[in-house]
Amino acid sequence: SSGINAEYGGDSIELDVDTQDAGDGQLAAVAIGPKGDAVPVEIIANRNRTFTLKLLTSKGGRYLVNVYFNGSHIPNSPFKVRVCNPEAIWAEGPGLMDSFVGDLGDFQVFTRDAGHGTLSVRVNGPKDRFRVDMWKGADRTVNCRYNPEVAGKYTINIKWEEEHIRGSPFSIVVRKRQENGGES
Repeated sequence: SSGINAEYGGDSIELDVDTQDAGDGQLAAVAIGPKGDAVPVEIIANRNRTFTLKLLTSKGGRYLVNVYFNGSHIPNSPFKVRVCNPEAIWAEGPGLMDSFVGDLGDFQVFTRDAGHGTLSVRVNGPKDRFRVDMWKGADRTVNCRYNPEVAGKYTINIKWEEEHIRGSPFSIVVRKRQENGGES
């Protein structure tokens, strides 16, 4: 029998396969990506007849990993592997930069290549947490808006599956506008 364990490593997904009880033979693997495309698999021989399979991808989504020993599927193969990559997500927009009281904090979060997951956005400022309105945009984009009503320092935490995305947390300063039309 063979066992398998999966782990995401940033630019690859590693699967450990134990063939100690399988006897002599050849290990092979074929991975199919979320769009039905073949994904390269590197097979690394470890000690004690164990192997590490590396799926060479950082693109999020569902993968099907077929693992063969002597031409036959190992037990439970093919394996379904879900890749979630918070590094593939980014955010941009004026709401992530210094601004003025009364200016709406609008920004977008781009999640297209992250795979399936949960997005959370939290804005903390001088009055603790703020309500953030979020709505779906085109091509797996999420539009976000908050309304800073008090001057001070704000922190915007954007997470995918409880992991900060690239650039998060964002720190900004919201200032009061001066009465004479100037800025402070």
